Amino acid sequence: MSEIRLDARGWRDRDDIFAALLPALRAPDWAGPNLDALFDCLSGGILGLSPPLHVRVDHADEAPEAVRAFLARVETVFRDAAREFGHDVRFVWRRDG
Repeated sequence: MSEIRLDARGWRDRDDIFAALLPALRAPDWAGPNLDALFDCLSGGILGLSPPLHVRVDHADEAPEAVRAFLARVETVFRDAAREFGHDVRFVWRRDG
């Protein structure tokens, strides 16, 4: 299993999220910093990492509200991809998550 830990301290917007997340997933260079591309990457065989894949974001509670709101959208993409493609891909960013 691939476990990835990211640190949200210093993140100010969605660009910061993608700048940390996509390289950590070993996404291809053509994967754009958007939710549709992330979903496509999670479909399987595109990332440099294979499922099971668990991503945990630490210190998200210190990030601005806009970052936390976007993290919720990223979490939904992971959940939708897991359901759609049957892969164990998880994204956790809240203390209760």
